Amino acid sequence: MEENRVKPFQKFSGTHIYHVDSSLEVQFGEKKGFHSSCKINIEETENEDHTKNWLIEKLEDAPLPSENSFMEILHELEQSSYPIEIQVDEKGVFLNASNHHKNVENWKHKTSGIQEKYQNADLFRNQYLTVLEDENIFYRNKLKEPFWNLLLFAPSYVDNGGKTHESLTWNIKGIGDIECTGTIIAEQRDYGFDAFFTSETILPDPIKEEIEKKYLHHAGQYKAELHIQMEYNSPKKQYSKKKADFVLSDGDRILYRETSSII
Repeated sequence: MEENRVKPFQKFSGTHIYHVDSSLEVQFGEKKGFHSSCKINIEETENEDHTKNWLIEKLEDAPLPSENSFMEILHELEQSSYPIEIQVDEKGVFLNASNHHKNVENWKHKTSGIQEKYQNADLFRNQYLTVLEDENIFYRNKLKEPFWNLLLFAPSYVDNGGKTHESLTWNIKGIGDIECTGTIIAEQRDYGFDAFFTSETILPDPIKEEIEKKYLHHAGQYKAELHIQMEYNSPKKQYSKKKADFVLSDGDRILYRETSSII
């Protein structure tokens, strides 16, 4: 059978709305959990060089549960950074930011009264602003969010049952990045394709040492597993669904689990 490599363009003619759902569970010591839900609205314009601009607005769909005002401040500062406009290639791969100076000015206006709601909020606002004004650092951090990983993950793959090798960088909250190398298997459907990415990785020593330093947890080795399910709609040239499940274990039990979906 002749190999057919699917090249799944992410095209959002006009506007497109995704529902985003994320959860995080950490069990190194005391079990802690976090859940958030929102909607993102993507508006696309095409440029003469065939690149595209995506204006992404993040709409809150569920309140953020928090235990202290610090988390509430950070959440409000982060939420105020939207909408964001980025430039992508024809597949939807991130190239750079667009109109970032305008985004900074909008954020300053939105957060100008935050000190009236929270004590010492100006300190955190100034720290956030320092990062925001450095475009490279800001977007490097921004793109670590799970839904950004899923939104921008649009690899080519074989649609005849063969395996395609691929990799994706995943951010372990507060620990660091890990490159997850694995394979994609695709199954053809009437409307397009279902694709499944699977990766199993032994954590490198720098990440292992960071875990042991932060959580005082020691293990011979740590294994990371990443599973992503994608549904691609060929007529619309866009993904209708992406779901990711990232699990970190020490061989005996799960220590960290992060799930995310955009539908």
